[in-house]
Amino acid sequence: PEPPVRPDRHDWRSERLAAIDAASGRQTLAATRIAAHAAPDLPTDRARPGEAGRHGTAVGRAVHGALEHAPFDDADVSALAREHAINEGVAEEVPRVETLIRAALASDVVRAAAGARHWRELYVAAPLVDDPGSPVVEGFIDLAYLDRGPEEPELVIVDYKTDAVVDDADRIAKASRYRLQGATYALAAERSTGLTVQRVVFCFLSGDGAVEVDIQDLPAAMAEVAEVVRD
Repeated sequence: PEPPVRPDRHDWRSERLAAIDAASGRQTLAATRIAAHAAPDLPTDRARPGEAGRHGTAVGRAVHGALEHAPFDDADVSALAREHAINEGVAEEVPRVETLIRAALASDVVRAAAGARHWRELYVAAPLVDDPGSPVVEGFIDLAYLDRGPEEPELVIVDYKTDAVVDDADRIAKASRYRLQGATYALAAERSTGLTVQRVVFCFLSGDGAVEVDIQDLPAAMAEVAEVVRD
């Protein structure tokens, strides 16, 4: 057999350096980073200026942690609320944590998930575009479930929000800030599962119950995320 043809040393060196450079860059991105990069000038949170969103407070972490395990039926969640509040160092907030857990469990979207195939704290990771070297976006979806559409099952993504809300306008402003974060989860879920994401729902929790806010024109928001990644 003929001996293998050795590549030109200059070409080989250039390809090697390019591969090292690509491998040295950021390989994964969080959905929150994409949202922050795409919309850095959104208005300040009127209720808690400068506070982070998901898991931004100990109470929020306690609520999210408890909802990962809370039964969807009417079982008592007091013990879960106490356990997670103590774990987060906010034992004095047990009543508030329990109230927010109950608000989530009573919401329409969670009740729909209870009657369907569902996943909690669902890890997703996928390149959002097919460009070479595109970073992988990863994150955890609070709740996802299959909705039996007329032709094939579609995913519904639920993102719990424990932000303090001043009024309806403030809630809409917060949903706008989270729009591309939610769309990023949707795009990653579609690319990793092959299923269509029908809805992304922000479920705002408070002592008065839950208010659900859908991402409007979800396909357009997902397309915007893809453009951000390409840039």
